[in-house]
Amino acid sequence: MIYTVTFNPSVDYIMKLDDFKEGELNRTSLTEKYPGGKGINVSRILKEIGAETTALGFTGGFTGDYIKSELEQRNIIHDFIEVSGDTRINVKLKTSQESEINADGPRISDDNFKALEEKLSSLKPEDHVIFAGSVPGGHKDAYKRLAAKLYENGIPFSIDSEEEKLTSTLPFNPYLVKPNLFELEQITGKSLKSSEDIRDAADALLESGAQNVLITLGGDGAMFVNAEYALKLTPPDGELVNSVGAGDSTVAGFISQHGKGITEQVKHAVAAGSATAYNSDLATSQDIISLLDKVKIEKI
Repeated sequence: MIYTVTFNPSVDYIMKLDDFKEGELNRTSLTEKYPGGKGINVSRILKEIGAETTALGFTGGFTGDYIKSELEQRNIIHDFIEVSGDTRINVKLKTSQESEINADGPRISDDNFKALEEKLSSLKPEDHVIFAGSVPGGHKDAYKRLAAKLYENGIPFSIDSEEEKLTSTLPFNPYLVKPNLFELEQITGKSLKSSEDIRDAADALLESGAQNVLITLGGDGAMFVNAEYALKLTPPDGELVNSVGAGDSTVAGFISQHGKGITEQVKHAVAAGSATAYNSDLATSQDIISLLDKVKIEKI
């Protein structure tokens, strides 16, 4: 079973406008809402691909109820911990550009956190945990603490987060770390201008404990590096419609093919990420399948 952990889920409320005028009344041409949060997005794509997944994390209030209901309609197993306060609503404004307004999210108490620790302590070595996204204030070392416990119990985990949330888990040998280019620059404190710069930064993450490093590069695709491979991954052609969830889809594609070889893993990763980027919502299984043979893989 692949478990995703989303500390700060959201209801993603998408508003499309032909033009946005600040300080004036604006009317949308289309509105949509989806269960969101990086780990939840990963679970949604895993389900599309056919992998067994359970969504863990924290939900509260009417928005939390909406997320659980939507996941149930998609036949996605969830085992969320109820918190006081409402799960946040994140607004995505789509005009000629794409803007986001993300709320902070509800407080997670110490008891809430301990409840999550207990759930993870019951997992087995054949399971896999994916940590994804932000962590509300008060638990800045959450990923480090949970990663240490998983490592102690022999349970593999992967992480898609930013700066110290990601780097703090490296001593516990994450199976996959997936920063985007901006996050990798934050981690290194450097501007990464060339493929060589990116490769060097990925190698540093490997030396610090990561087993596999997958860096997403937006429209330029991705780079994959581990002890055996260094690969440039070029996505299929397509029109960018939606950047939300593309990185999460990439993670899901990679982990879904665990045990089937690196070629299948990176191919599914890029196909899933691209399929989401070319759709208004997260990709469907058919979207992903249609792009698999169009992913270009080159050794660096």
